[in-house]
Amino acid sequence: MLAVVRKTSTKVVGGRVTRKSRSDLSEVNGYVVERVAAGRGFRHVVSPRQLESFIELIPGWREYSFRLERILLSRGYENAFGYHEFFRREKVATIALCPWPKALWTPISLPFFYEHRRVIEALGVPYDIGLRRATCRFTVAQAKAFSLLHVFLHEVGHHRDWLRRRGVKLRGKEQIAEDFANRLFETMLPLYRDRFGDPAKREIGGEEG
Repeated sequence: MLAVVRKTSTKVVGGRVTRKSRSDLSEVNGYVVERVAAGRGFRHVVSPRQLESFIELIPGWREYSFRLERILLSRGYENAFGYHEFFRREKVATIALCPWPKALWTPISLPFFYEHRRVIEALGVPYDIGLRRATCRFTVAQAKAFSLLHVFLHEVGHHRDWLRRRGVKLRGKEQIAEDFANRLFETMLPLYRDRFGDPAKREIGGEEG
């Protein structure tokens, strides 16, 4: 997670969806949740079971998941938290959540920090603001909460927008997804706390990752 964070990247890929041989698959309402190795220097902060449990809380999920073929807990990429990938020929899509660097206390760019400051503060993440970057001291629990409550919902916003556009090109797609995630965040936060606990409650002794 560097100064410029590619939180979402919509990609158009021709051809069929391929399955990884080293993966954990679970059938969920017509799509699969797939987990692959995080890769060197990265770690998954969300498990397939946690993801499925979170999905149960999302209002309107049945509508949002139409033509969603796969949710991928992907390998790690620098500067990426997740992405939405659609397949034009099959008219289906994948949402991916990327693993985090093992060192969770990694500086992020100030534009990204200020854009997400409200979410970061609501999750109780302490931070220091420098001249060019901010250091957010996430615990594993807070990284999981950020991935589910913001990154995943952002990618769902991309998927919802893709369904609505039906291939028509529109401007402002990133902001549409961001607005969708921010709207759902207020609804989802108390539900998340009830199911997973309050991420703002720091673990005794803290954790740098």
